[in-house]
Amino acid sequence: MNDSKRNSLLVSIFSNWATMLVAVFVGFFLTSYIIKNLGVTGFGIWTLISSIVGYYGILDLGVESAVTRYVARYAGQKNYKALNESINTALVMFLCIGTVVVILSFLFDDHIALFFNVEPEHFEDFKLLVVILGISMGIAFPGNLLSAVMKAHERFFEANVVDISVILVRTLCVVAFLSGGLGLVGVAYANLIAAILTLGFNFWFCLRLFPRVKFNLRGGSFSMLAALLTFGVGAATQELSSILRFNLDAFVIGRWLDLTSVGIYGVAGILMRYYLQFISSASIPVFTARFSTLDGEGKPEQLRALFFKSLSMAAFLSFAIATALLILGEQFILLWADASFLGALPVLWVLTIAYAVTLSQSTGVAIMYALQKHQLFGLISLLEGFVNVALSIYLAPKYGILGVAWGTAIPMLIIKVFLQPWYIGKILDISVLHYIWQLLPPLLLAAGMVGFSVYAPQWVPTADNYLLMGLWGCVLLMPFGLLYFVMFPADRQAIWQRVQSKW
Repeated sequence: MNDSKRNSLLVSIFSNWATMLVAVFVGFFLTSYIIKNLGVTGFGIWTLISSIVGYYGILDLGVESAVTRYVARYAGQKNYKALNESINTALVMFLCIGTVVVILSFLFDDHIALFFNVEPEHFEDFKLLVVILGISMGIAFPGNLLSAVMKAHERFFEANVVDISVILVRTLCVVAFLSGGLGLVGVAYANLIAAILTLGFNFWFCLRLFPRVKFNLRGGSFSMLAALLTFGVGAATQELSSILRFNLDAFVIGRWLDLTSVGIYGVAGILMRYYLQFISSASIPVFTARFSTLDGEGKPEQLRALFFKSLSMAAFLSFAIATALLILGEQFILLWADASFLGALPVLWVLTIAYAVTLSQSTGVAIMYALQKHQLFGLISLLEGFVNVALSIYLAPKYGILGVAWGTAIPMLIIKVFLQPWYIGKILDISVLHYIWQLLPPLLLAAGMVGFSVYAPQWVPTADNYLLMGLWGCVLLMPFGLLYFVMFPADRQAIWQRVQSKW
């Protein structure tokens, strides 16, 4: 099969969305199932440990993002020697990191349980969860690398086939293990099985799809490692910022409040995670690969034009979903969990507003990665993360989980409103006003719709089942689709022509 063959942008985006829809659909029902089987405290423990193990992700040092950028660039240049050198260098590195992660999990399981003052009845299970999830994370490093190789070649469809298959298998395992009485440990074993399958499937697809890719543990080099790490420093600081911004919320709540509060905050956190993944999956990996290819081919004007279009698309998607979350959030929490989790609603509002502004500019991250201009912004994002943690620790004792949410939102909004537009304008040599204009129409529409729902709550649709919730959610998204097609008639005509051709 020809390595140069790639999916179209639409196929890549919609296959990513298909994966996200499966993940969200399964996740919503699976989380509800886990809560009912484990209770609020059990769910809080699971959320806390998952967040702690997620910190291991920073150990990839941004190299996974570097592989996506370099492999896409080398593919555009048809430099297959350098392409293989970059892959094999990263493979050796990730195998070493995976081994370290597994060792760390065995060494620190006791210390982590003691730090959080875990009750005696949960102590041994807590330790076992840390170990099992640590092993899963160790296996995930090489598995994620192989996924990055596929995505760098813009074979998102095949990568998403793997992801969907693994999600479904993991779900069946969780249900089977919880039904069998394994509790928290059963959920952890399901994650381990998923990590093993991801590694195996991705390896098989890489062998089948890319005959020019040759895996060889001796095929790397220190010079390539230096290049990957140089790029990866900026990506790693971005990743560390995300960990400080997102994963450490559970840490702060668990340490300064209580495990029940972790579970309540976790409901809003899970919704934000799905929101983040939905927008990011359609923007950052897809456009990083395409931007890198265009840069490698020496087409700066096409790159700028595609960036503006991608920015507008991300803004419409981000603000449309945020509108649905804000208007239907309370009803969804009642339907998905129960009234004991309604304390998550103020948190959901604060985080949704902050993430809406952030995700509307997600393709800005892709252009930074593609042009290798992400290092400075990575340091700024890292500073944001530290401020987030400090604010959350300061506000948590005074305002509880809402204080933690504000600790996350305030620095995020400052960076995204004031710094990112200026920085992107500088590296692309474009007008900041032109940049901001791509964001304003969907932002104003979202503000109008949410404001109307607040001042006229009698007009807010009521949904007491998932079918109605989905129906009203689609209705709330429709004005954004109509506005987009008014602003971009060429896209409307292209879609209409495709529909007609199918008839």
